[in-house]
Amino acid sequence: MRLAFVAAGLAALAFAQAASAGQVAIAPVAFAPAFQATVERDIGSSQGDVLRNRVSAAIGDALARRGVVASSDAPVTIEADIVNAVPNRVPIQRLRSHYMLDPGRSVQLGGAELHAVLRASNGAVLSEVVYSRYDERFADLLGPPAMWTSATHTINQFAERVADAYVAQTAAH
Repeated sequence: MRLAFVAAGLAALAFAQAASAGQVAIAPVAFAPAFQATVERDIGSSQGDVLRNRVSAAIGDALARRGVVASSDAPVTIEADIVNAVPNRVPIQRLRSHYMLDPGRSVQLGGAELHAVLRASNGAVLSEVVYSRYDERFADLLGPPAMWTSATHTINQFAERVADAYVAQTAAH
């Protein structure tokens, strides 16, 4: 009986080591040109940085849950772009130009559209992931939303798809 537990423990350890053998580089998150203009005009650079950091962290966390290690010299690079993002609350940048808006009671339907490319070290595209999700009704919002509640939900789902694409790509090779 003890031997079965030891064997099961060793098998789990070997599986965990094999799963963590994968390495990937995560490039800095970029904005699509049209969204860059929206960031500058309506959202503000500080909120743009918040979105970039959330995408990078979500992808890193999703990969880590699959045993993948982020490394700058990895054979595969993930390049993620934020194509569009709509906040659930009015950003400070917009409040400056529309001072009559009530930041506490102004709520809008939010979401995001994201794109990622998994690229080999030779520049070849291994896989692409495109994902978007926007709220359709206010009933979709649970409780009072924060600035990026819906976009963060979309980012997390996107990150899971990116991590799955990476695992599928490495399993195929």
